[in-house]
Amino acid sequence: METFNSSAFISLLSAEFLLNRNEQNGLSMSKYMKDRFLFYGIKAEDRKRIQKVWVSQLPKDLSFEQRWEILMELWEKDQREYQYVAIDWLNSWKKEWIHPEDIKQLRWLIENKTWWDSVDAIASNYLGKFAKKFPEMLKEFVEEWRNESNFWINRSCLIFQLKYKKDVDFELLKSLIVQFQPNKEFFIQKAIGWSLRQYSKFAPDEVRDFVKEIKLSGLAYREATKYI
Repeated sequence: METFNSSAFISLLSAEFLLNRNEQNGLSMSKYMKDRFLFYGIKAEDRKRIQKVWVSQLPKDLSFEQRWEILMELWEKDQREYQYVAIDWLNSWKKEWIHPEDIKQLRWLIENKTWWDSVDAIASNYLGKFAKKFPEMLKEFVEEWRNESNFWINRSCLIFQLKYKKDVDFELLKSLIVQFQPNKEFFIQKAIGWSLRQYSKFAPDEVRDFVKEIKLSGLAYREATKYI
């Protein structure tokens, strides 16, 4: 593609959002998200209908740089609906679009305009796909991220395998949980329990034994033992 204007494409999306905005809904949505973000107040089903049409209009031969240009511009918009569009589109990318350099941009998305809705949707979906496609990069980014001070980055390490089913690297997950168990941050304890609860669907005995061994308590314990 010789000419491409991401702003022009996003302006088409903005026009639809403005037509469908609902101020009262927007205030309620902002309140639910602890007033961290502005919202147009568009219900999820309506937003997805709008974004489906918009995505279908995007060029089919976008380059790596052009895809990320769109995502970054969406991310920098004030209303949260833009970030939801960015996440849904990112998570729909075909396997051949997943690129080694994505890890840098993924980290940027996780660290900016951060809250559980964006972090969880990225980490448990695209980050998980990325790690499966590039297993040689998994150890590198996990070793770096697990030692960061940003607990959202830490949480991403705990939950990127959520959709791996029986293919979870349980030794890796256990080592992460042992490391983060002393961390009393709600979102870390929740992630510990969530990751174990999910894996317990496929390996209940392993999870049960580990929970006893590590002596989980509180929120993490309640989440981890929900199905066992």
